[in-house]
Amino acid sequence: YGKQVVADMITVVEGRVARIREVAKLGVSFVEIHAGLDEQARPGYSIQTLLDDGREAGVPFSIAGGIKADTIASVRQAGATVAVAGGAIYNATDPGAAAKELKKRATA
Repeated sequence: YGKQVVADMITVVEGRVARIREVAKLGVSFVEIHAGLDEQARPGYSIQTLLDDGREAGVPFSIAGGIKADTIASVRQAGATVAVAGGAIYNATDPGAAAKELKKRATA
């Protein structure tokens, strides 16, 4: 990709939208908005915050952190290009079935 920065992972909690806009001005064309387990454990955490930040920033984005079968449709509706599901698959009793369900709901 030469000197063009294609992606950046945004893991900041405070000022996330400002940081996304800042890296976009530097030439980033895609960001992953990621909520690590520590952020997800904070009182009041909601994946909706990530989705709202992605929408507000106005840059193509993916979401990672709290993607589940019951939230994946809202990720697509928010305009995210990619949904990264970790725990929803690796913590499932049947990871294959969980992945299929996520795919089904993501593309419905």
